[in-house]
Amino acid sequence: MLTLVDQDIAHITRVMQPSLCGDLGGPILPPEYWRKRLYDLLDAHHVTNTQLCSIDDLLLQLDELDNAILHSRVVAET
Repeated sequence: MLTLVDQDIAHITRVMQPSLCGDLGGPILPPEYWRKRLYDLLDAHHVTNTQLCSIDDLLLQLDELDNAILHSRVVAET
């Protein structure tokens, strides 16, 4: 049976990238929102090793997406 942490991880996995890609107006939800959500999951005292690895992977993806967003802003401004 999936725990709430597993459900949160699955949800974030599905919606984080589309939310960050957003539309022409930019991200729907900013990287800071997703980073807070992931750190809140890490603060849960009952995170398993598998969940920890999943959260770490999501944080790495978030860093990459955040850098891509920043890079696209810099390119658009020049």
